[in-house]
Amino acid sequence: MKRQQNHIDKEDGSRWGGQNKLKINASLTIIVAAALLLEVTVAVMYYSAQHIIQRTNEQLVMQEMKGIAMDIRKQLAKAEVVINNYAWVVGGDVENPMWMFETSHSLVEHNSFLYGCGVAFVPNYYPKEGYWFQPYAARRQDGTVVSLQLGSESHDYTKAEPYIFVIEHDSDHWSEPYYDVEGAQSMVTTYSSPAHDNNDNLVAVVGADISLTWLKDVVEKPNGYHSVRRFLVSRENNLICGEDCYVYRQALDLVMNDDDDMGYVTMKDEGGEKQHVFYYPVGGITGWKLICICSDREIFASLRKTRLVLLLLQLSGLFLIGFIVWRTTRNLGRLRKLNAEKDRISGELKVASDIQQSMLPRREWKEECGEWRVEIVGSLVPAREVGGDLFDYYIRDEKLFFCIGDVSGKGAASAMVMGVAHALFRSASAHENNPARIMHTINETGCNGNDSNMFVTMFIGVLDLPTGFLRYCNAGHDCPFVVGGTEQGVECLECVAHLPLGVFENMRYNMQERRLDGDCTIFLYTDGVTEAKNNERDQFGLGRVKDTLSACTDRQPREMLEAVTQRVGEFVGDAEQSDDLTLMAIRYTPRRFESIFEETITLRNDIDEVPRLGNFMKEAAERLDIEQAVARKLRLAVEEAVVNVMEYAYPAGKEGDVEVDVMSDGKVIKITITDEGVPFDPTATKKADTTLAAEDRQIGGLGILLVRELMDFINYERSGNKNILTLTKKIKK
Repeated sequence: MKRQQNHIDKEDGSRWGGQNKLKINASLTIIVAAALLLEVTVAVMYYSAQHIIQRTNEQLVMQEMKGIAMDIRKQLAKAEVVINNYAWVVGGDVENPMWMFETSHSLVEHNSFLYGCGVAFVPNYYPKEGYWFQPYAARRQDGTVVSLQLGSESHDYTKAEPYIFVIEHDSDHWSEPYYDVEGAQSMVTTYSSPAHDNNDNLVAVVGADISLTWLKDVVEKPNGYHSVRRFLVSRENNLICGEDCYVYRQALDLVMNDDDDMGYVTMKDEGGEKQHVFYYPVGGITGWKLICICSDREIFASLRKTRLVLLLLQLSGLFLIGFIVWRTTRNLGRLRKLNAEKDRISGELKVASDIQQSMLPRREWKEECGEWRVEIVGSLVPAREVGGDLFDYYIRDEKLFFCIGDVSGKGAASAMVMGVAHALFRSASAHENNPARIMHTINETGCNGNDSNMFVTMFIGVLDLPTGFLRYCNAGHDCPFVVGGTEQGVECLECVAHLPLGVFENMRYNMQERRLDGDCTIFLYTDGVTEAKNNERDQFGLGRVKDTLSACTDRQPREMLEAVTQRVGEFVGDAEQSDDLTLMAIRYTPRRFESIFEETITLRNDIDEVPRLGNFMKEAAERLDIEQAVARKLRLAVEEAVVNVMEYAYPAGKEGDVEVDVMSDGKVIKITITDEGVPFDPTATKKADTTLAAEDRQIGGLGILLVRELMDFINYERSGNKNILTLTKKIKK
């Protein structure tokens, strides 16, 4: 009996010892897991914070450099305005050259930023004054202004860069920095501008010398970093401001090898320390560039200190966690883990919902021009935290691109497909106006790797705003309604039935067309509206949607959406929402263009016709009393567009005409360019390489990129056998 009892005691002790050992091992496992989790968390937080600090630093530095560039440009712009005006005055009165001494003296005396100002006439323009004639005024160190005649055989200004460039190119120019010995007697840069007489002959070069001493205070303005170094570099990569050193030369090589005017790169200095290099153009015609170098050590100094503190806190926390885990039962630990997982999933779904909503455009949006006005209101209410519905819209080239879609299924998977479909719509429509081809591109890309066999119903529309011409394509989606217009009723838009996106890769989609009446509304929706169910499992149905819209034909888009949403809510009651509810209303209102000016010119497709076009646009601008700066932009944009038509719409050797119509209501000017060449959409042409020098680009080389920058709106349409390109510019507020 005693032996048997001892055997039982040993078995009990062994069992309890095994249980304690399991508890200890489980506790140690939890502690190790917690330590690893904390380490990963700290690492993620550190690198996330490092990324945020770096992005914030990039934005702050680029904003700071932009401010410095603006300060420099403001100072340089003063000289440009003064000299451009002086050049115009000189060209208008060349009979008496002596007055230019007094005028140059007065300009320098009354403009403290000028160190010198003069007029360099073409050689032997005034035979009595000699071969070189250059009236000039200079500011001396004591502040006095002296007048000189600098032109001479020893001072042959015809060999100087400011004179040579303007004579050869007949355009304004900022020179490379140099030390002016005879004139300003200081380190200067010269702004020069051509002066033409009344017969438009280039007779002289008017120039102003700007001292560069003030640049040091502007460029080296202190900021939050002690180690930051800034440099100002000229067009020819000569150092204007800053200390020449190894880091500067290394940074300059990186900047020179980058095709962009502004940007950010990293490098290592001679000591192997990482440096952040930012560069930004000063702008204008100077060709100058700012370079800013920041030390990686200083940027992330506070973050590294914080990391050390977090490490100490982490170690302290590990001891605390070990103590808690040691004294906590397995069930409580499991429950805590489940709650943490639930909170994590809930938080991730909330973030996913916020991200999905941020992908959608603004819920209410308005835009108007001289001939049209459009108002859009959209709404998306997901059935779960995230949904599979989408809608989007934007305007490009006076065309409204819009879509609405519904992904099969619900939840996170549908939300991911929705994000892909949204991105594909934006990408496919960036350079394509045909909704059927846009739909084909989305379907072809979406079918690739669609192992889950999810599909998307989608309606895509492209509305030409000046004409009201609607082109659309439907891929298995509910047909939109057209509300109001001349009929003042509600009709279902006729749509060809196509399969949804993502079903067959080689599916063909057809485009449909329709011209919209004025003041009509396109009402789009997903099946979450028509299939909304009440507690009796009855569906809301298409009829109730149409009845609700029939009572809203004279209402605004927002009121239509509110009316349909309210009607659906009343029908469903307290039943659970079964599907995503998405609505979008687009109100289109054409406006009559009250023209007070109309002129037309017809040109042959010959580059030699461009001067005629320039004179035509100049006369139109003068008759409309358009500001000179705006008039120059108009002329440049129209010439560029017409040259593109001549080069691409009419192939080499083929003759044809280009008709240019100019209309204006006093506030907006419209230029319509019409040709009968091959179908040619200039908005889809390849962007020009703006990194080339002006003399290396052919006429029209800037293409649609330049036209977009100069005009407010552009629009292309192919009507019959004609290409019609319309350029619109606001000339008065």
